[in-house]
Amino acid sequence: MTISSAADLPLHPAEYPPSPRASPRHLAVIVDGNRRWARDHRTEAAAAYRRGGDRVHELLTWCEEAGIGVVTLWPLSADNLRRDPDDVRDLVQVITEVVGELANARRWQLNLFGDTALLGQVARRRIYDAAQRGSEIPGITVNIAVAYDGREDITSAVRSLLSEHARLGTPVAAIADTLTSDEVARHLALTGQPPVDLIIRTSGEQRLSGFLPWQTAYSELYFCDVNWPDFTRAQFDAALVSYGRRSRRFGQ
Repeated sequence: MTISSAADLPLHPAEYPPSPRASPRHLAVIVDGNRRWARDHRTEAAAAYRRGGDRVHELLTWCEEAGIGVVTLWPLSADNLRRDPDDVRDLVQVITEVVGELANARRWQLNLFGDTALLGQVARRRIYDAAQRGSEIPGITVNIAVAYDGREDITSAVRSLLSEHARLGTPVAAIADTLTSDEVARHLALTGQPPVDLIIRTSGEQRLSGFLPWQTAYSELYFCDVNWPDFTRAQFDAALVSYGRRSRRFGQ
């Protein structure tokens, strides 16, 4: 799937036509509960991360079959980097392996986003190189958020917007008078892609934890009690059924 430029796509979800068969055009998944799964199964977190990585391959196949064109995964937040360094290293290792496997499958167009500089130079280069191999592949678009922070996303967007106006010589007062939400949105992560229609979060937690705060303003939410490594096709289908029963009025 080729993503159009930001200028070609509406920015408000209500401007998009209805999704086919009540499936979301853009599904986001917070892949949570790996460490809980490890504790429940009395195994190392690295084993849970690997099992969760294998689940990603299955999820993307289910999304293809459901006609979902864009999938965004959040396996690592910037806040997660404050965990034990060995745990972070294991998780980044598995994420890099999975991204490489997705690229090698030649089925999905990969897009890495987030502040990967926080990973360190070596880890950043490895995961970036893996993602680049899959960046031009035809297929559904798969966004992978690594070291992502939603507030920093908005801050960076404003910083980029101001830098752009500075290059043009726009007075600050003029920026303040004319600035619109659409202009800010064009500098955010995932700009030019359809808005997120549905968010699934596993593990039973019922919060977004700073995930795409701007881009998910109109998203439907589905919280699932199962930990990510045990997420099944039945739970995926249940989320889509729930989504299909909802009436999305966008304040109208």
